[in-house]
Amino acid sequence: MRILVVDDETYIRELMVEILSHIGYKKVDTAKDGADAWKRLHEINYCLVITDHKMPRLTGLELIARMRAEGLSQPVILISGAMPTDELNRSPDLRVDATLLKPLSVPELATTIGHLLHTPDNRVIGNENRLSQAEEPATALMRGQKHPHRVLVVDDDQDSRQFQVKLLTSAGYHVEAVNDGVAGWEALRSHDYDLVITDNHMPKMTGLEMIEKLHFSRKTIPVIMATGNLPTDELDRKPWLRPEATLQKPFAGRDLLETISNVLDSYGGNKDHKETPLPKFF
Repeated sequence: MRILVVDDETYIRELMVEILSHIGYKKVDTAKDGADAWKRLHEINYCLVITDHKMPRLTGLELIARMRAEGLSQPVILISGAMPTDELNRSPDLRVDATLLKPLSVPELATTIGHLLHTPDNRVIGNENRLSQAEEPATALMRGQKHPHRVLVVDDDQDSRQFQVKLLTSAGYHVEAVNDGVAGWEALRSHDYDLVITDNHMPKMTGLEMIEKLHFSRKTIPVIMATGNLPTDELDRKPWLRPEATLQKPFAGRDLLETISNVLDSYGGNKDHKETPLPKFF
């Protein structure tokens, strides 16, 4: 899948390419404004266009209008610091598939792209107590990592699960995902994992309750708790349940990858996944 990024700021273009690469989209071209993008659209077939609005020579909306007038039907994400709401309302035929307001977060961008490009076969299964298998970790094999680390993601938010599975698979990990603590505990009883990433507030069983079951089962699996509200009081009362690392939602993809790398290093080494953090917002 090839993506075209259109923005008149060099820094944003370069950052977008880096971010898209790290969440699994390796074929990304850039254009410095709408006119440059219009030329590229006649040379290459893109599956998605991500464009700024206010640009010299040709704005984002003008670019989209030309695309639709010529029958180019690629999905478009319009990104802007000042969204042209009135113009969009007056021109529904532009068919802008998604809009994102600057500054935007990396998870927000990844989730939006996922909704537009992923087929049902690529999505994480969200049904109760279903274990979802991500795509084969081809990236890991290309890097020469013969035995990629096996990671279990436990999160009741579908967008968050999809984001983590896509990010970690593209980084070379073997990823499985479930939608609550009960399903997570069943997976931990049935399979071996090198790492667990879990939310806390979930139906049926919280992340901390799952960690407690893991603790009493004497399974030594490192845990990263990625949640919006860390259960500080409970962890103070039961410090033996404290996870190896915590992440505050929303978090950037590179923050997650760096945390995973550090945790796995402390459990026997993981030199294949060292990354420099991307900014959380851009």
